Amino acid sequence: MKRIVFIVIAAAMVLASCSAPRQVAYFQDVSGKDTLIANVGLRPLKVQPGERLMIVVHSSVPELAATFNLPVIGYRLGTNNTNQNNNFNSTYATMSYIVSPEGTIDFPVLGTIKVEGMTRNEVAEHIKHRLVSENHCTDAVVNVELSNAYVNVMGEVNRPGRYELTQDNVTILDVLSQASDLNVLGLRQNVMVSRKTAQGTQVYTLDMTNMQQLLSSPAYMMQQGDMVYVEPNKVRKRQTTVSGNNLLNTGFWISVASLITSIISVIVR
Repeated sequence: MKRIVFIVIAAAMVLASCSAPRQVAYFQDVSGKDTLIANVGLRPLKVQPGERLMIVVHSSVPELAATFNLPVIGYRLGTNNTNQNNNFNSTYATMSYIVSPEGTIDFPVLGTIKVEGMTRNEVAEHIKHRLVSENHCTDAVVNVELSNAYVNVMGEVNRPGRYELTQDNVTILDVLSQASDLNVLGLRQNVMVSRKTAQGTQVYTLDMTNMQQLLSSPAYMMQQGDMVYVEPNKVRKRQTTVSGNNLLNTGFWISVASLITSIISVIVR
């Protein structure tokens, strides 16, 4: 009888260990075989109200370009500056533009510009076109950067936190890589992405074990302000039971004992 009990327990442990990889592995629908997947449509970041735009105009005439850049003058104590009467040293940086609730910025010389819904490249091309066509700066080169674009990553990842979007077309895989990947207790089949829209908050559910489903989701490409949440799997949820250890849960052992007893009864009969 003891031998039968030992065999049953060993078999249960083997089955449990075999099931673990299916809960952890990504892209199970293409694993072990060559698969052709259609190209994913790129979704560059678009300017939204409340964001900060770093806009810098370059020209062969620096004094002319300076007209269109917002300077920030900082002073550092303890150094000499021959251009000033005090003991300060001035350094220059460029100030960012805050997009108004109406989706506009107030640009030097050009005035109010509607930028909401435009990509960084579109904003740069629009400003350059106006500067050149209106003869303000005929050799203008315009660079535009988003200075406060980020996503939040929470839940069962190794490094939860806020991560900056420094370029366009950043995917959820890029963001999870920055967060050092999901840990083994994260539920791969239920990764949630919360996104603010004009209609409200849209929540997407992503299955990281299914590449086809993942690539077709609008949430595959990250947008500024997205919140990524990795739900804990059943093992993590059970760890919140008695003393934080499911092995100390009386109900757990009663269920195991009942299962083993039933199997032994069937075998003996």
